[in-house]
Amino acid sequence: MIRLIGLLRENSLKAVDKIDKLPKGKIFDDSKNIESVFKKSKFTWSEVIEAFESNKDSGKLTNVNIKDIYITQPNIQSNKVKQIINNLEKTSPINVVQFNNGEMVIFDGHHRLMANWALGNTKLKVNLVKSM
Repeated sequence: MIRLIGLLRENSLKAVDKIDKLPKGKIFDDSKNIESVFKKSKFTWSEVIEAFESNKDSGKLTNVNIKDIYITQPNIQSNKVKQIINNLEKTSPINVVQFNNGEMVIFDGHHRLMANWALGNTKLKVNLVKSM
């Protein structure tokens, strides 16, 4: 049990280090730019909101590859991600919209996405809403 706790703590420290090494972002004092990790969507934030709100009742929990998720915001607050890293098991699934061209775009949860990436997770359980 003690060894397991030590491994979890080591993974958390490595994840925090990965976040700290990201390029400085804009907007917040502790902002980090995440465009070097994830592709930015060609869909606007407004299009993602509209697609999610119009189809949210059809959402299904599913596992997706983290690298297949596109972002809509290029900056995250590093302190918020670090808090999530230590409490990831208590977070809810991320909402993702899949457009007709197959692109899966995050509706909300950029900080949770980054925490999973920093911890080395390659798959993520999301609430996937398909745009009609």
